[in-house]
Amino acid sequence: MVAPVSKASDQSSLRASVKDQSGAGKLKIGEILRKEGLITTNQLEEALAFQKKSGGRLGNILIRLGYIEENTILNVLSRVQNFPAVSIRDEPPSKDVLALMPYAVARKYMAFPLRTAGKTLHVTMSEPTDTSAVENLQADVKMALAVSISMERDIVDAYRKYYKISDEEYAELTKGGEVEKPEEDEGQLTSIDDFGALASEAAESYDLESEEGGEAMGDQYSASDAPIIKLVNGILIKAIKDGVSDIHIEPYEKNLQVRYRLDGTLYRSMNLPLNIKNALISRIKILAALDITERRVPQDGRIRIRLTRNRAVDFRVSTLPTLYGEGIVMRILDKSSLNVDLTKLGFETKTFETIKRCINRPQGLLLVTGPTGSGKTVTLYSILNSLNDEGTKILTAEDPVEFNFKGINQVNVRNEVGMTFAAALKAFLRQDPDIIMVGEIRDMETAEIAIKAAMTGHLVFSTLHTNDCPATIGRLVDIGIPPFMIASAVTMVQSQRLARRLCRECKTVVPCSYSPNELLAMGFKESQLEGLVLHGPKGCSLCNGGGYKGRVGLFELMEVTDEVSKAINARVPEDQLRKVAIQEGMTPLRNAGINKVVSGDTSIEEVLKKTVISAESLPAYLVNPDQEHYQEGDYIIRQGNRDIDFFKLIQGALLVVRDGKKIAEIVQPGDYFGEMSAVTGEVRSASIVSKGRSVVKRYPGDKLSEIILKYPEVSSHLFKTLATRLSQANAIIVRLAGEARKG
Repeated sequence: MVAPVSKASDQSSLRASVKDQSGAGKLKIGEILRKEGLITTNQLEEALAFQKKSGGRLGNILIRLGYIEENTILNVLSRVQNFPAVSIRDEPPSKDVLALMPYAVARKYMAFPLRTAGKTLHVTMSEPTDTSAVENLQADVKMALAVSISMERDIVDAYRKYYKISDEEYAELTKGGEVEKPEEDEGQLTSIDDFGALASEAAESYDLESEEGGEAMGDQYSASDAPIIKLVNGILIKAIKDGVSDIHIEPYEKNLQVRYRLDGTLYRSMNLPLNIKNALISRIKILAALDITERRVPQDGRIRIRLTRNRAVDFRVSTLPTLYGEGIVMRILDKSSLNVDLTKLGFETKTFETIKRCINRPQGLLLVTGPTGSGKTVTLYSILNSLNDEGTKILTAEDPVEFNFKGINQVNVRNEVGMTFAAALKAFLRQDPDIIMVGEIRDMETAEIAIKAAMTGHLVFSTLHTNDCPATIGRLVDIGIPPFMIASAVTMVQSQRLARRLCRECKTVVPCSYSPNELLAMGFKESQLEGLVLHGPKGCSLCNGGGYKGRVGLFELMEVTDEVSKAINARVPEDQLRKVAIQEGMTPLRNAGINKVVSGDTSIEEVLKKTVISAESLPAYLVNPDQEHYQEGDYIIRQGNRDIDFFKLIQGALLVVRDGKKIAEIVQPGDYFGEMSAVTGEVRSASIVSKGRSVVKRYPGDKLSEIILKYPEVSSHLFKTLATRLSQANAIIVRLAGEARKG
């Protein structure tokens, strides 16, 4: 038992310890942050006013207002005020220490006990500069305190893990979010209930047959009329509320069609009168700051509408002249609906561990590939968001910048003024970056600079439009990058697709209409067929009757290991590179999709539509050798045969048999056998038989010269073997010559 001490002595002891430790008692957290230039006086006053009105900790309020990051307080107080920074995950509490600080006390002060040292309790807090709180905590636990600092999120996670708080309690502690501010009324952005009536009202004032002369000026006046403004706003607001990703406005011979893309699938939303086509298109072009008089060439622009004071949504606008007029496609860029949490993208455990290993390397080129609309941007933003902190300089070149993130320096590519990806990348290297992201590698110059940056200590991210990971290597070679540079610089290639996710509320078990052979041909494993349950769409109010709600990612990740690097250097064909990557742990896209089918996330039809199965070829020669698996009693080499392949033992044990009798065993992984037949072409002098299960690598004897060039360790072994045989032969010759002289 620790003897209790008086509150007065506690407080005086604490004041002395705090003063000696950091001097933090002189300044409170708000003043420290303002003094360091991390917040302004107005921001501090706003946070203090909210604290006075609603209570709470000042640091938490500043985070919720968006003025500081979660780790800002920890970084500042550990650097400026000398508070030790603690990660509770890496420094768990000692036994029995939780009993010294009940959960109610810990939550009251946002503190967590770590350990005891004599009569001192070591605790960590989210705001240790609040000396009155520290003094009161010391009085409550009746022990002297040694105070450290942790992020509030870490402390709350520790409550859940060690105090075993309920999910409701945890949710209450973590709900946070932005502090509510008065919302501004954006009157012109009201939603529309009756599009048909509004379209009719807009069409009443326009004739179908409009004259050529003065058409552009007439459209400008029409585009400012109230019905057209309301109609355009209604189309935009409906898209945001429905959660669609794209709006397609398409003119045809007899009507103007509006389609929305939801979860990757287009559906027709409305048919509008053709005589409002020009006014509608002109209104959108005015909002996007485009030239309404130019209808002969495509144009690109951007619209921003502010829904509330704290929420704005951008639309990336693209026009295209078609047979019946200009068509418009608008991509919705709503940051509030963007999920950039790397842990929530749907990676399988093995793939997620690989990607974490790759992005935590200090340098290298990491490529994300896939067709347009496959989620490459979200994946890259998620990776950058996980690496974004105040100690890391991140620069991105994008065409265009879709979402803005705090702490990341983003550059818009503008080819018309010479600001290309290559030009941006050259400039980046003079900006002292830690991480670089290039929106897309399109040419030799960009690829070369990106690879050289990756080879000189930078972590570089980019995208390519290729079908899968092995094809990406071939694409880089086609661009003009030498294979040895690709093998040295590229650390990871990820290919991905987005499949529609079955609605969790209404998905239903469906009978399997495929035979076992058909399922195996699709890529299912035999082990997956036993007890296989397939799910399909049904339709409910939540998914608007479609049976699908949201999308799920399918990921193929190829880590450039030593074996993959050797295969790239050896310029192996794409199918052979795929085989090597699979041996090194890559899960192909089709297999990733099948895993999602088995887990009930999507339907088999979705996977068949989004992925293809690659039949692995088995070439006669292998520049990169194949691994072969043998069972008990299987023959690898037969005595008397004239084949010239040789082998290396990977796993297991082998018997050497001559004339039916065992003469030796091969048990050491890495041992070669059968190589003399490849060198001399001699008949096999013994049989090699598998002892139990074994794994060996086969090297083609008819490609011996290529193997010697590509695999130094194999050529070294062959030369040592030949030298040993020559030495043995020389010794025999000398012995025979000596015996002949004596005779």
